[in-house]
Amino acid sequence: VGAVTKQTLFPPLMPAGRPFRVSNASRSSRKGIVASSLQELLSKTLDAFVITAGIITLVLEEDGTVVDTEEFFKSLDDNTHFMVLERGQKWTP
Repeated sequence: VGAVTKQTLFPPLMPAGRPFRVSNASRSSRKGIVASSLQELLSKTLDAFVITAGIITLVLEEDGTVVDTEEFFKSLDDNTHFMVLERGQKWTP
């Protein structure tokens, strides 16, 4: 029985970033953000809106549904519009 050696010629590719839109709670500011994971979207949202508290909630802009799992995030379409809520802020229609 011979030994099997596997050599990786190319590192695994990162998933391609997907485009999203994010607005603040008052809808006065909107940003386009490209991210491949929920964690990346959260991180880029903190930077884009210059949020230093670090505690945010991401919701769907259309109905306020909280986006808190990677599985739910992956099920959403490109260009989904999110709203970022900081501590004490609530979604409003």
